[in-house]
Amino acid sequence: MFAAARLFGAEIEARAHSGDRLSFIGRHRDLTAPAALEPNAQLDNRTGSGLDPCLAQQLSFTLAPAQTATVVWLFGEVMSEAELTALLAQCLDAPAIAAALASAQEFWRDVVTRIQVQTPEPAIDLMLNGWITYQNLGCRIWARSALYQSGGAFGYRDQLQDAAALVVMRPELTRQQILLHAAQQFVEGDVLHWWHPAPIGRGLRTRFADDLLWLPFVTAHYVRVTGDAAILDEMIPFLTAPLLAPGEDEAYLQPQPSGEVADLYEHCCRTLERSLAVGAHGLPLMGTGDWNDGMNRIGREGRGESVWMGFFLYRILGDFMPLCAARGDDAAVARYSAHQTALAAALATSGWDGAWYRRAYDDDGLALGSAHNAECRIDALAQSWAVISGAVPADRAAQAMDALETQLVDEDNGLIRLLTPPFIDTPQDPGYIKGYVAGVRENGGQYTHAACWAVLALAKLGRRERAARLLAMLSPVSHTATPAAVARYRLEPYALAADVYGAEPHIGRGAGVGTPARRGGGREWRWRRCWESRLKMGGRW
Repeated sequence: MFAAARLFGAEIEARAHSGDRLSFIGRHRDLTAPAALEPNAQLDNRTGSGLDPCLAQQLSFTLAPAQTATVVWLFGEVMSEAELTALLAQCLDAPAIAAALASAQEFWRDVVTRIQVQTPEPAIDLMLNGWITYQNLGCRIWARSALYQSGGAFGYRDQLQDAAALVVMRPELTRQQILLHAAQQFVEGDVLHWWHPAPIGRGLRTRFADDLLWLPFVTAHYVRVTGDAAILDEMIPFLTAPLLAPGEDEAYLQPQPSGEVADLYEHCCRTLERSLAVGAHGLPLMGTGDWNDGMNRIGREGRGESVWMGFFLYRILGDFMPLCAARGDDAAVARYSAHQTALAAALATSGWDGAWYRRAYDDDGLALGSAHNAECRIDALAQSWAVISGAVPADRAAQAMDALETQLVDEDNGLIRLLTPPFIDTPQDPGYIKGYVAGVRENGGQYTHAACWAVLALAKLGRRERAARLLAMLSPVSHTATPAAVARYRLEPYALAADVYGAEPHIGRGAGVGTPARRGGGREWRWRRCWESRLKMGGRW
């Protein structure tokens, strides 16, 4: 990273910097009155490890009466001193800097204005007409990092989902992302849960059940929107690495080229074939997680089943079969159609709880997301995807969403909970989700990703006014409309929060703005190990 300053209209008399947040803010002070702004204050020019990192620069210059000056700050990242020297040489005068700024602004204007919406709700329009697209491409796709969680890794499901949102605006970016992710697939069909690109080139092999399925899901979506069926003929290599040993949930490893190459269609089919196995209730096996990474011990022994995965796979098979038919792969069509029919039957019997859909069955065959559960009685994913998948009758879909609205939507606090009640004392071991404080993140807080699926489901049911109201409620604009709301929410008003806390004393507080690639070997991954160790010893936070 670098920061440079150009001064036009005056002479720089002194220049200082600091990489230490304490030096800039001052002890027992805050950003409303940092020590660095005191008269005659001077930054200490400290950088290096062991500091609370920040980037602060200070210029001193004198202006005569009526004199004006322009200071231009340049922020960026380069890989070498030579790169930095060459870049700064392009920014020697004000016109060159102005031209560079205009070019960047034009790029973003082109991206974010390709789709514009007009609704009666400003909180929706303000986010959709610019900010969300900017956050998605800049933070999630390119940086894969955010202020609160700096990872830098690609998440297999994460960036595929993000790229799907760009298919109308920048289809070439969606195409590139699909091919990149296909290249992270092992010959056995499973994929890297997350990985760091070269030069690190390492990633995490897991038993997560849903990761690999995002490839055919997003590929089918891309072809449907763009008509670019030629992507299915792109040749992509497979990876190889040691298989996970019995009882081994995951391994951080360096995969190698397998020497085997196949077209994208084969890559997608290999994920589907691997995902057709079912458990005792006829539902897909859950492995060590199924979108909700925190439920990593529900099916770790290989018998647990996911109701949500049943809906997800049903939808994917329906989307992908037309691609099989177009290629004359009648055997695949017959196989996937039969499996889709069987899934619908299992969801109607083992998935339905009487007033809503269950979430999962653990390795012992005990249900989660059922009215019989004291904790996690209902989960938003299953209800939303009952609608999104098209797998269930309209009356049951409506009943499931009625339950979601009654039990998970909290308009007073402006959030839609992922599940309720949170895991606290359940004797079942759902996984590291139980290590989160009740009401935080997946454990009973709002996970905004899932909350948006709930809005989509309401819209698909025809409850459009209700969907619009809840979409506006989720907007950070709505969370920061008053000083009191700002003090509670504590996050940027222009970036969608990854999650919102759902229990006192922090209810309504946002967290994890723009958090992508939360796996990338960063803080959460290490905290998870700490939580799991604590839980294995029988302790709770």
